[in-house]
Amino acid sequence: MPILIKPPGYHLNLFDQFINVFANIMTFFHQGGFGYHWLIDWGWAIILFTVIIKIFLFPTMIKQVQAMNKMKVIQPKLKEIQEKFKDRPDELQKRSMELYQKEKVNPFGGCLPMLIQLPILWAIFGLLQDPTFIHNSIGPNTTFFWLHLVKKGDILLAVISAATTFWQQKLTTPTTGSEPNQQIFLYIMPLMFGFFTWQVNAGVGLYWVISNIVGIVQQYIINEYFIVKEHIHKTGDNPEPETK
Repeated sequence: MPILIKPPGYHLNLFDQFINVFANIMTFFHQGGFGYHWLIDWGWAIILFTVIIKIFLFPTMIKQVQAMNKMKVIQPKLKEIQEKFKDRPDELQKRSMELYQKEKVNPFGGCLPMLIQLPILWAIFGLLQDPTFIHNSIGPNTTFFWLHLVKKGDILLAVISAATTFWQQKLTTPTTGSEPNQQIFLYIMPLMFGFFTWQVNAGVGLYWVISNIVGIVQQYIINEYFIVKEHIHKTGDNPEPETK
């Protein structure tokens, strides 16, 4: 039965309905459904939900990293084109697109996973900050280890959030030949998300930390089994590298 996150009679808009889907899924993880019943802490329900979401998004993450890797490979050629046609913007755009097509690179391919994850993060934020859902579904059972899932300002969780964000960013940022802006971004992002975690309910912060930890594991898998093979093909001058 749907879990309304608004009072009866309130007309759910599209975003409310989107949040309501996650409310039902998370409540299922917490107490069961479809004739099966169990009861686990809301903290574990959030963790289980996060892991499943990350597994579901893993194929898009692979595509994102591969797209970013291909962009790094063609950067020297792209810079040559930019330097050669810097005073002819139309020709610059044309030659850049020709290079993308030749190398089979989508310059926006790395954006898809982020575009998918942002509404999910926003939905989780809306759900775990919603007073009606907290009152009707979570109730007083808000303690998970040292965390109070519906309270803000947990310093330790904010530090863990910043550390795991930095770790994940470090895995995806090249150590050599990086643009200065990328290195600045590497340190700014953890501070931003650490502050974000401190400002929101601990349940939202828990989602972000677990998402980071699973993402770190997935990044190691990608680096080991997907990126290396692409570099081997590229260095072997194979014009059409095959990646999984």
